[in-house]
Amino acid sequence: MKNLKRRDFLRTSIITGRAIVIGRRIVSAFSKPSTTPVEADIVTISGDDPMMNMANLLEPLGGISRYVKSGQSVGILINSPWKNPGYYTNPDVALAVAKLCLEAGAGSIVCFKPVPSGYWEKSKEYVSSETMVKGFTYGGERIEVDIPRGISLKKAEIFKTFNEVDVYISIPVAKHHMGTIFSGNLKGLMGVSTSNTNRHMHSSDGQYTYDNEEYLAQCVADLNLIRQPDLCVVDAIECATNNGPAGPGETCRPNKIVAGTDPLALDVYAARLIGFNPDDILTFPKAYTHGLGEIDPGKLRVVEL
Repeated sequence: MKNLKRRDFLRTSIITGRAIVIGRRIVSAFSKPSTTPVEADIVTISGDDPMMNMANLLEPLGGISRYVKSGQSVGILINSPWKNPGYYTNPDVALAVAKLCLEAGAGSIVCFKPVPSGYWEKSKEYVSSETMVKGFTYGGERIEVDIPRGISLKKAEIFKTFNEVDVYISIPVAKHHMGTIFSGNLKGLMGVSTSNTNRHMHSSDGQYTYDNEEYLAQCVADLNLIRQPDLCVVDAIECATNNGPAGPGETCRPNKIVAGTDPLALDVYAARLIGFNPDDILTFPKAYTHGLGEIDPGKLRVVEL
């Protein structure tokens, strides 16, 4: 894994965090009082059976019906292209989310980025979910959109359907990335943009390099200005800790799924969960400057099931 350097500008805001046990839940000692029926900002659940656990995971967030209404189109963004476990979203997690959405009355499920052949078949739930999977549609047509508030990225080519669906759910795997150190919700959004856009996010001259970390981090933050997720479900069951994005390499096994509505907060939480120091991840302060979420976990209610 590349050496991680501490960055002073996040030192005071990131270092927090012991939890206190309350029954089966662990709630952040720095939690803020609830002013809505939602019980938490971030929820985690242990276990490697997403189909069984997903409804329980989302309950403290208000349940799936808080985000998905009858007849709505739901777009899911999953990190599927890679072949090594820990480097792609566990398909069990994606199928569990899709199943809940359809049970809530979703009219359609759109996978923005087409999955590689055999991806869904990796799921232990595939046989029982095959009919559901056959009903999924995938992104096709691309459009160019402006990013007026972008600093380094002013335009992007994206799947047209990304801005058309009623609900956007981000379902990344938490993992290492050689260009940004950590990949989760924020970095994962590059899954909706074209290879041409992604090349120019790595460097201003369109070279595919991991050397310009600051430029890539800014472009990732800029890309996320297009649209923020309505719900995030992060796969932290098995996670790559080096040689990302594709691997092969070392993995860790937190055996957790993490959910919430704040993509930045979840990325900060998940990065630490798999052994990274959030201070070292430039994407985070750049996303925070754009107002894309909370960077201080001490301001969040964290519930562990």
